[in-house]
Amino acid sequence: MAKSLYHSSTGNQSEHCIHVVGIGRTGAAYVEALLRTGEIEDLLEDPRARFAAMVVDIGEQDMGVVTDYAGGFRKRLESRGIPQERFLFQAISLEVPSKEDLFNTTSRMREFLKLEYPRYYWNPNYESWVNRNLPLPKAGDHFPRAVAKAIYAKAYYDEPRILNDALDKFVAHIEEAQIPSMILVPFSLAGGTGTGIVVDLARHLSNVKLGRRLPVIGVGQLSSSGDPEVHRHTATMYTALNDLDCMLDDDKNNGVMTVWGDLYKSPFTGGFFVVNPEQSWQRLTAYTDTGEKRIRDTFRHMVTNRFVADCFMRFAADEHGRVLFKALRPVGFTGAPHETLSAKARNWTLFNVAKLTHPGVQVLPGEHGEKWEAVVGQWTDFVPKYDGLKDGFRTDYAEVHVHVPRDMDVNVIDKKIRDMVNRTYLLSDGDKPVQIFNHEFFDALTAYAVVILPGMAKTDLEAFWASRDAYDKLTWEEKLNEHSWLLDIGPMISEPAIRFQGLAGECIWGCACWIVVPYDELRGDKLPPPTRKEIFANAISAMTKTVVKTPGGEPKVAAAGMKAV
Repeated sequence: MAKSLYHSSTGNQSEHCIHVVGIGRTGAAYVEALLRTGEIEDLLEDPRARFAAMVVDIGEQDMGVVTDYAGGFRKRLESRGIPQERFLFQAISLEVPSKEDLFNTTSRMREFLKLEYPRYYWNPNYESWVNRNLPLPKAGDHFPRAVAKAIYAKAYYDEPRILNDALDKFVAHIEEAQIPSMILVPFSLAGGTGTGIVVDLARHLSNVKLGRRLPVIGVGQLSSSGDPEVHRHTATMYTALNDLDCMLDDDKNNGVMTVWGDLYKSPFTGGFFVVNPEQSWQRLTAYTDTGEKRIRDTFRHMVTNRFVADCFMRFAADEHGRVLFKALRPVGFTGAPHETLSAKARNWTLFNVAKLTHPGVQVLPGEHGEKWEAVVGQWTDFVPKYDGLKDGFRTDYAEVHVHVPRDMDVNVIDKKIRDMVNRTYLLSDGDKPVQIFNHEFFDALTAYAVVILPGMAKTDLEAFWASRDAYDKLTWEEKLNEHSWLLDIGPMISEPAIRFQGLAGECIWGCACWIVVPYDELRGDKLPPPTRKEIFANAISAMTKTVVKTPGGEPKVAAAGMKAV
């Protein structure tokens, strides 16, 4: 298996194989989108390349379309004479077990974790985090995070261990590649299935199966105002964002590992994208209110999510992964260790899909170009309104990918977007670093821009605060069911520690479980530094201070002449 290759002096890197594990309905849509791109099959013409795709969900109700696309992909490979063994697809449907079976599995987690991790502490107070009498949803319904975690545990640890075997097969296929690989793990930040399963699946994939050798990139999609109420600004998102924050923030992650060990090191070795679909939803629904509302909204919801997934996977597969790799360098995840600094609490990256036109909405085919430009300008101005960020977010760098049909004046669009990004998101430091890349889009009536903003913290998201309010209204038992990551070893991350004042991680068994993470930081009461530029400056200052003795005086602290790259 080849590792990621980057030439520091030239800024060039090799092409990459892109692999994907999609979790839940949203994750399946991203796998489907990648199967639709032509870039992957082009890459598979190279005998050194491989492509592994896997979908994991509770039940098979949302797997039909992606499975059909996988079959179609195989036919496309056959038509081009590309050997089938270069492609692996797995659709893993998890059964909803009986309450008794699920309780029995979760009651044995000490045994499973001891085999997995020799440093595991055999807690004599251990009990299953799943209540034996808890009603279990049916496949296709909403699953609390704690229940989704338990169903994953049964499929991974308990015989016949279908998820363990599936991940082994997935990794073995990747190992055959002689071109560097990157792995995407898309899921919904709002759903219990995706957020309940991803924390353990990513840990097993990256930290156990792969040994942290390859970039594993998280892709979490926010909800939009068109999603069902059960997925909008719910407590699920609050606890999920806190779990991820304790992975992505090096300081918080070190606090978790201090107590629980290296297996809980962040599995997202390639970084984490937060995908925002709100403007795509708003653009599609504006000015169209005919037909029956329920049917209309269901169709809009499907089209929005499919468009957003297509946008991300088109970006990920562009130039055989080189565009994705380059985008991750300023974020600090694909450079050599000596070239990168951690943005800590600001290690998140916003991937904002800003749809500017939609076929048949506002402008019709054949209308004058000036009308198209006016509409594009209007929806460019709407980007800050629908970006999902709290007012005041600023970063030191932005990357924008503009996709327009060939008949549109891309220079006019570029200027409008550059002005908007500089004015709205970038620090006023004189150089205003925004990179814009242009792409031709195949649909003559559709234009959109992807605005990539590194240096985001969870507290910059409006959804964090709305979901925190929802969480605060729950009972203790309801709060328990919204947790996932560390429940099997005791701590409820989003609650204050019982015996350690100021730290997070209430033990569900009332004993001394905790994580070395300040509770006020986890809750958002204490905010991170306002920009990652300040975090970088503090890190560089700490590394470059030296003590210089001066004749006849006290030692003085001086900073070495070091320039940030």
